[in-house]
Amino acid sequence: MTGSITERMSVALQDRSTRVQRALGSPLRTTRNAVVVGRLLGAAFVVCFLTGLYSHLLQDPLPWLPLPVAPIHLYAWTQGAHVVVGSALIPLLLAKLWVVFPKLFAWPPVRSLSHLLERVSLAVLVATALMEPITGVLNVLQWYPWDFSFRRTHFALAWVLIGAMAVHIAVHLPAIVRAWGAGSESGTEPGSQTAHRSEGASDER
Repeated sequence: MTGSITERMSVALQDRSTRVQRALGSPLRTTRNAVVVGRLLGAAFVVCFLTGLYSHLLQDPLPWLPLPVAPIHLYAWTQGAHVVVGSALIPLLLAKLWVVFPKLFAWPPVRSLSHLLERVSLAVLVATALMEPITGVLNVLQWYPWDFSFRRTHFALAWVLIGAMAVHIAVHLPAIVRAWGAGSESGTEPGSQTAHRSEGASDER
């Protein structure tokens, strides 16, 4: 009897998941669009990471790593890029989350151990990706509604973010390559069953 109840619950949740994903469906929620926005987002994060690393190493230099300080406005240029690109991260991140939002309602939520690890790394990625630009903007406004050191925490989270992003790209690289090469006409919805099957196949590789 327990098995039948579990089976009925699984079927009911699967049906509800399908209805929710169908309700959230949009022609813009395709795998290709997720890849396009993801590329812009990834490039922006890399720019912020490198310019932030440059600033951190100038303030806490390493004896064996001399950094260029010329031309005279180099620091202003790099930190200006850091602030501008960092602020642009917020709409890019919201656009990426909007495109992949139906995936949150996929059923079953975890298909294997590798999928569980991928979901955990994705949660870390999303959390740090949201916290970095938000705390950065608050730092520009010189408003610190927290007790921790902004500079040390911002720098540490940047490494966590880059690591989680590398894991995310590595896991989804086959799907990314397929979506980018297939063209916009053949893009599948990130929340669709077809997308889930293709991702499930890539997870098992």
